[in-house]
Amino acid sequence: MKRADFFRKDEKDVFAQTRNRLTLFYSAILALFLSVFVALALFVFYIVVSNDQEQTLRLLSDREVGMAERALDGSGGAWREQERRDLSGNQVFYYVTGNEDELIINNDNYEELRELYMDVVEGWETDGIEVKKVEIDIPENDPLFESFTKKEVDLMVLARPVMHGGERIAMLYLAVDNTFYSSVIKWTIAIFAGMTLLFSAIGVLVSRWMSKRALQPVEIAYNLQKEFVSNASHELRTPLSVILSATEALGMESDKSNPFREKMLGTLKHEVKRMSGLITELLALAKSDSEQAAVKLRKEQFDIRPAAEQMVESFTNAIRAKGLSLKLDAPVPIEVVGDRDKLIQLMYILTDNAIKYTPSGGHVEIKLKKQNHKKHDDFLFSVSDTGIGISPEDQKKIFERFYRADKTRSRKEGGYGLGLSIAQSIAETHGGAIKVESTPDRGSVFSVAIPFEAETAQLGRAAEPSVKQTVI
Repeated sequence: MKRADFFRKDEKDVFAQTRNRLTLFYSAILALFLSVFVALALFVFYIVVSNDQEQTLRLLSDREVGMAERALDGSGGAWREQERRDLSGNQVFYYVTGNEDELIINNDNYEELRELYMDVVEGWETDGIEVKKVEIDIPENDPLFESFTKKEVDLMVLARPVMHGGERIAMLYLAVDNTFYSSVIKWTIAIFAGMTLLFSAIGVLVSRWMSKRALQPVEIAYNLQKEFVSNASHELRTPLSVILSATEALGMESDKSNPFREKMLGTLKHEVKRMSGLITELLALAKSDSEQAAVKLRKEQFDIRPAAEQMVESFTNAIRAKGLSLKLDAPVPIEVVGDRDKLIQLMYILTDNAIKYTPSGGHVEIKLKKQNHKKHDDFLFSVSDTGIGISPEDQKKIFERFYRADKTRSRKEGGYGLGLSIAQSIAETHGGAIKVESTPDRGSVFSVAIPFEAETAQLGRAAEPSVKQTVI
């Protein structure tokens, strides 16, 4: 099976489409909830860790500022003379600078990094407590730092003024190493992201399985209904044919002088023909629903122009009765590849619709042409009319089964809302497409494009086709 045929088959399978939509919907919901949960969990974790580090810095700064205030009041010793402070825990440095940025007290974990640390606090003055996170990049090629295995250090730094007599006399800077916590947060994000992807993939599989199980009863009921329609249509054809034959025989033997009898026989004959038409359309739809529909196409190369001319002739009486004009515009010959009977049926359906819904004095035009490509050709068929047109809302639904835009007019014209469904099925079975362009009260144009392999149509390219028009 060709790839294009595979995708077209899936597009026609309403249950496959529904399963895919349900799977996508439930998987998206699950992924959304997982993402929100992971984002909230990571956010809470980040806030807790950051607050813990910041609280540690604030406690250290409170102790140092308290020592400074006692020393300046004369009750706590010489605070400025204490040039060294013991670093606690993961503390990186402890600096006190004067108002002229001179370093009064200093202590750091690595004297080699003091210059990098001082770059962080240089010029940083504040009237309150400020905390910020900074990242220090350790030069890789500098021999002074070759003993450091870590080339990046994440710090949380606190700046706080030391006040005396309402004036700032110094700035206190404290820093703790936040590298470990940053690494933990990064790994946590990676793990949670991986778990989200894993559970999302599991969710897709579970959603697929659940949607398939949920649709099984519907699919069974649909297949039973489809089988019933097909079997009932087959069974009804024979008795309807018998009734129609009996009605015609009674019409030939009836007494012409009895108008009531003649009227009843005519009504019965008309309704039997309508019922036969409905049965024929239902059988066509039942066949198109079959999974083997594409395989059953009897593709052949043929000139479709004679069939189009014969179709035009068959509509002569209907055209004249309504006072319409019908024009066929097609080259001679026009070689195409496809199922002859189905393509002719497609043309009949669209032409019949155009004639039915075009008022007296209107015009219907049929165009057939072939478009050549390198690897394939397209058979293009269009029917345009000056009829009642179709509203934009109805254009979205007219290819649905049993849908009729104007139900009153459809009953009057004898339609069941199945013709366009059959036409669409024929086009899609051939790998083509059908579309409509319409303006209410101005007319409609139905266009069909049927692709076929270019290698099989070389006969049609042997001579330049001439254009021939048929007008009724």
